[in-house]
Amino acid sequence: MSFQLLDAYLKVGKFLAITPLSVESNENSKFRQIQQVIVILLTITCVTVSVYFRDYFLEYTFPKITLCLLSDIVLCTYCCRIVIEASKVLQWSELISGLKNTSCLLKEDDNDKKKWIQWKFVVPQLTFFSVVIYILQAWFSILGLWELIYVFEILQYYLQFCHTMYLHTILEMIRQRYEALKHCFEKGFPKNDKNLHEMSCFAYTLKDIVNRFNDNFGWSLLLLITFTTLQFLNSLEYSLEYNIYGTEHASHVIITQVLIALLSFIPTSMVLLKFENIMAESEELVFLVKKSTTTILDRNEREEMDRFGDIVANNLPEFSAARFFVLGRSTILSIFGTVATFFIILITFVPNARLDAATATNLTMLDN
Repeated sequence: MSFQLLDAYLKVGKFLAITPLSVESNENSKFRQIQQVIVILLTITCVTVSVYFRDYFLEYTFPKITLCLLSDIVLCTYCCRIVIEASKVLQWSELISGLKNTSCLLKEDDNDKKKWIQWKFVVPQLTFFSVVIYILQAWFSILGLWELIYVFEILQYYLQFCHTMYLHTILEMIRQRYEALKHCFEKGFPKNDKNLHEMSCFAYTLKDIVNRFNDNFGWSLLLLITFTTLQFLNSLEYSLEYNIYGTEHASHVIITQVLIALLSFIPTSMVLLKFENIMAESEELVFLVKKSTTTILDRNEREEMDRFGDIVANNLPEFSAARFFVLGRSTILSIFGTVATFFIILITFVPNARLDAATATNLTMLDN
């Protein structure tokens, strides 16, 4: 993949202060620093005001109130964190330098591919805004002007969406380089063993790119996964208590909560699956190298191939969330496991809350 798709997300991200200015960016100007400070202060202020005016928290159970507050705090922290990450221009330039140095592994994109890349940017954006318009329309019919307190929350969702797709784009560029290195080995090995040294350099460079990615985005990935888990659980709990807003709005409440959960869960899952794809490409390369040694009769050539295999095997990519845990397909199962556990806890409180509400209603009727 060329840098075309990445450039598109950088153009949007620099306006929101959540990405570096460009691929060539290697410094943070005073104006840029002021913009980042304003975005952070605006985020904290708007979240604080939004939470303050949510009086309906008093109608929820304690676990539900805790869940809502945690979701707001984690999302706010995440938005502030990605702004801070965008200011790390040194780490960014090192990451981009590695991607450029390995671009020779890839073929040039033709015009048809470039058009397809443009659609890969436009289609997700149109999908996001279509979903958001439906959500706002549905909740405006339920809450009226009180829906305005959710507007900034939607903006935070968009920051999360853009940043997640931006990460997904970088990861796809890394995956394609591992895939190209594998194809390079398949084509070059039978003809010219001198390529092994050059491919060893590429293996080291790709491992360094992965390390730069972890160092730069590790904390935001941790917050992203935490928020996705909380948001999934929050939306599920809202769907179960749709009767709070009246039975006539039940379908709108359920559909909008499912859509809100998917707005966070789908992009996050795409990133986690991309981690798995990158590791699969590198492991397949190791398998091909080990397999090729069985067909080599010359001792020196076999030793060279074993040495190259050890280099690749010792430099397999591994992605982590701020070095707390390794990221991959299993992380998605962990999200579902966490949701299931907390959901069991939540539903134990819901019947009691409904019983208390019903009792209070009956007592009021008796008093009248």
